[in-house]
Amino acid sequence: MPVENWLNPEDVPDFAAHATAMIDAALTGSGLTRESYWAAVRKGYNTPYNDPPRRGAAPAQPTVIATIAGPAEEPMAVPAAVIAALATEARAL
Repeated sequence: MPVENWLNPEDVPDFAAHATAMIDAALTGSGLTRESYWAAVRKGYNTPYNDPPRRGAAPAQPTVIATIAGPAEEPMAVPAAVIAALATEARAL
């Protein structure tokens, strides 16, 4: 159904007056003016959903912490018998 058929042209001024009165009633206790209200509506409508990436300084790089490392140790060799015993125990569970 086309939009033109939704409203009678004769009713539009009455609807507009009613909407204006409702907005004015909502703004009465808020301290906002009509201009500031509509400025906020326009800003919200024109603001993208996702903020654009910032063009500020480059992200901070992590600081390097110097550690004193001892001599490298060779990994300990595990005897085959120990590996076989652990595998048997795991299968038993």
